[in-house]
Amino acid sequence: MDDRETREVVARRYGEHLTDADLLALCGDRPDQVPALRRHPVLVLDLLDRPPVADAVLRADHDRAGRFRHVSPFLVFAAAVHRVAGALVGRTHVDDRTAPRSRVPVFDGPVLAAFAADPAHRLFLAELLASYARLASGVVWRRDPQGLRRHRWDELDLPALAEVVLALPEDQRAGGWRRLGDGALFLAAVFPEYAERTYGDGGLARLAGAREGPVTELLEDLAGRAYARAGAAVPPGVVASPHAARRVLALVADHHLHAQEGSGPVAGAR
Repeated sequence: MDDRETREVVARRYGEHLTDADLLALCGDRPDQVPALRRHPVLVLDLLDRPPVADAVLRADHDRAGRFRHVSPFLVFAAAVHRVAGALVGRTHVDDRTAPRSRVPVFDGPVLAAFAADPAHRLFLAELLASYARLASGVVWRRDPQGLRRHRWDELDLPALAEVVLALPEDQRAGGWRRLGDGALFLAAVFPEYAERTYGDGGLARLAGAREGPVTELLEDLAGRAYARAGAAVPPGVVASPHAARRVLALVADHHLHAQEGSGPVAGAR
């Protein structure tokens, strides 16, 4: 597909996520324009690329008219991703976390700007963030030498989630690998301090194999390997560069998502 076709395909996916309340908020509380956005969802991308529109969504708590009071998590996260993508244009360096609460400038702004400029990458990042507005969890039963045992899992308990994925038939694992990669990238980018506390004592040993290193790097590596197994469900650029995906997500989190530093793994918008 060429760039125009890619943009149109991505725009249709945005349209599938966005509610009528989202579209009403984007078009300035003019109901007559909502059908046009439904018919031509590429206009939504154009609107979100405008900083005043994205900023209005992200400052929904200051909206006296109430236009943004009932917007979906996807719109909030998409606005944050678009805002960061626009802010990266022309940047030569971007701050990166080197340790909990520590950031240094890294001169890879053009690389991150190119990654974030891809509509498929922006859609992927917005969908990933929105998918953690609520966490899924459950119980599985496994037989061992002592009999049946009950095991709880949730989407951010990566070792437990990996066991659930591996218990599936081979032809049903693609979605599970995608989710495992999402969880690794989400923790590395949005809650690295929580990831360090949870997995810094070797908690990723079974998933990382013989590798050692900072938890963020191990999570990036896990995301790349899981996405490679997920196949077409993940854009090739994300599979090839989970590091760039993590860096852009971290910027989104730092500038638009965290209500307070060091919070736990609960997705939200400021």
